[in-house]
Amino acid sequence: MKQLIRQATVVLPDSLEKNCDLLIEDGRIAAIGYHLPVDSDYEVVSFSGDIMIPGLIDTHVHGAGGQDAMDATPQSLTLLRQALLREGTTAFLATTISSPFEQLSAVLANIVAADHDDLQAELLGVHLEGPFLTHRYKGAHIGDYLPPSTAGKEIAALTHFIDTYPDLIRIITFAIERTDAKDLLALCQNHNIIASAGHTGADYSAMIHAAASGIRRLTHTFNAMPGIHHRDPGPITEGLLNPEIELEFIGDGVHIHPAILEMALRLKPQSKITLVSDGTRAVGMPNGQYELGGQMTIVENGTARLSDGTIAGSAYPLLQGVRTIVQVLKRPLYEAVRLASLNPAQTLGVSHRLGSLETGKDATFVRLDPNLVVKQVWVQGKMMIS
Repeated sequence: MKQLIRQATVVLPDSLEKNCDLLIEDGRIAAIGYHLPVDSDYEVVSFSGDIMIPGLIDTHVHGAGGQDAMDATPQSLTLLRQALLREGTTAFLATTISSPFEQLSAVLANIVAADHDDLQAELLGVHLEGPFLTHRYKGAHIGDYLPPSTAGKEIAALTHFIDTYPDLIRIITFAIERTDAKDLLALCQNHNIIASAGHTGADYSAMIHAAASGIRRLTHTFNAMPGIHHRDPGPITEGLLNPEIELEFIGDGVHIHPAILEMALRLKPQSKITLVSDGTRAVGMPNGQYELGGQMTIVENGTARLSDGTIAGSAYPLLQGVRTIVQVLKRPLYEAVRLASLNPAQTLGVSHRLGSLETGKDATFVRLDPNLVVKQVWVQGKMMIS
């Protein structure tokens, strides 16, 4: 099938091109340019100046549309993937929350068995968030599900998951001060898993040592970890200063003040900043009560909290972070989009086909109106959401 998109505002990795054309052949981008000539067998679609961005890739999302990856049922996972697609997220890592090992195993088994229907957001693997966290910074994780920091226990559990579900786990978030942290880092390196520090009480020195041993990411930076103090720099300072460490930010305008995000964008190489949603089953849903990891959250005006006031994941999709950077920080759209598409694609090793609008890549993109609201979602040249 051959298609021509005309009059689109195309967001490229480093620029924004107005009144641009994009050719699609067999589900891939064949050409991008101006006034591209085509023959009569092309289907022509006019975007009338609307914005075209690559499909967004969320490396930290628990749920959406009333569903959660922890539900561990085929129907829930299908509905979750459909809900993400409606929000402009075309690929993602299903993210867990601290739970008994038996439940986590059921979740992983359900994900392995998932189909590859292109009417859904593509499942790129799993982000295992917990249960190897610290109680002090557990956030919305249930403390009873955080196992004691006992030598050998973490390694045994994680080895079982890796052996049973090979190549499924792509990112693991854990507290780097736990007893088995060094062995966990070695295990991650041996299996090409990204080790991320999160829900941690580690100090600056511990973070330096962890970075030297293989930590390459901070999970929802600034949230569920010590802040920066002038006599106690904390783990974030090493994250900002070390060019090898990728910083994950929830850009919904709730989890961190936009000025903090602006500071990070000025201090870090932008290739090392990735936007995530940390979305829950409340994404795309009205105000109300929603379950998360065995606890009820109360969602009001886009903010999800536990009964004690603790922020519990996000009720916003990944696209909200793009809006924050563009509409609040007044940064270029191509820059904001790159943090939610090309950067995570490069992190996960799929940038040869996803993450940017470039010749040869999948024709997977989102059509936005001038206010950055989703109008259409295309996957490999097929319009899935309209």
